[in-house]
Amino acid sequence: MKLSYIGLGVMGLGMGLNLAKGEQEDEYEFLACDAHPGPLNQFKEKGFNTTTNIEDTTDSDYIFLCLPNLEIVREVVLGENGLLKHLKPGQVIVDFSTISYIGATEIAEECQSKGIDFLDCPISGQEKKSLDGTLSIMCGGKEEIFNIIKPMLDRMGSQVIYMGGNGAGQLTKMINNCALNICVASFSELMPVGVKLGLDPEKLGDVLMTATGSSFASKALVPKVLEGNFEHGMSLERAYKDMESMYEVLVKEEIPLPTLNGTMQSYQLALRGGQRDFYKHAMIRFYEDLLDVKVRKEGYE
Repeated sequence: MKLSYIGLGVMGLGMGLNLAKGEQEDEYEFLACDAHPGPLNQFKEKGFNTTTNIEDTTDSDYIFLCLPNLEIVREVVLGENGLLKHLKPGQVIVDFSTISYIGATEIAEECQSKGIDFLDCPISGQEKKSLDGTLSIMCGGKEEIFNIIKPMLDRMGSQVIYMGGNGAGQLTKMINNCALNICVASFSELMPVGVKLGLDPEKLGDVLMTATGSSFASKALVPKVLEGNFEHGMSLERAYKDMESMYEVLVKEEIPLPTLNGTMQSYQLALRGGQRDFYKHAMIRFYEDLLDVKVRKEGYE
């Protein structure tokens, strides 16, 4: 059995290294593939086969993808020189990329028409978790294929969940991301109000990280706000695109979600306010400017 892994970016590199360990245990052959030769060096050093040519992966039983966006996934899978041109019935594509629910279902249909199984398995977690093999992986596609590949997925994630048919993984990831975005918008709007009316930023932050209004978002990002750290692993602009993908589904299904719509407007204000290239909690700077305050700890410069 042969596995190939395409896409060795911030998250894909650690995931690929963990998956490659199966070759060292004689479970399968492994091939690492990326358009840029740089990330391949870590695989070469460990004795794994590498390539910059996607066509070299097409003899694999299972091909794993971790790519930046829907357009690139479409090109790699369905493009003029894409995987589907070369694969044979029975081969499987497993996509870890974060793309839209509608996009994932469309790609799956194209693959199924050629006898190729396509599973959407988006991931949640930061770079450290990709290196540790402790990501959350949400999977959509045929359950019998999921059961076959789950031991492989377990090498990369500590929480691997089958969510349903094609698109179910992406839908789950979209809902998770939208819930996170709503939490970020809530403290980004409210903390500047508290500071404007005389509250101490650090004390307010402590409450929002520990009391009933706390969330993963506040625990992870309020300390960064207080330190003035707005650098990102994923930009505010990309976070907004996650909500765009969700909104696309809501329009199609005629489902009104006022809280999500309001959050999208908050992100739109932040995007127009110059925060698009920073992490999502940078939206607080729009409200800081609006109220002429800074939500920072004492001694911040």
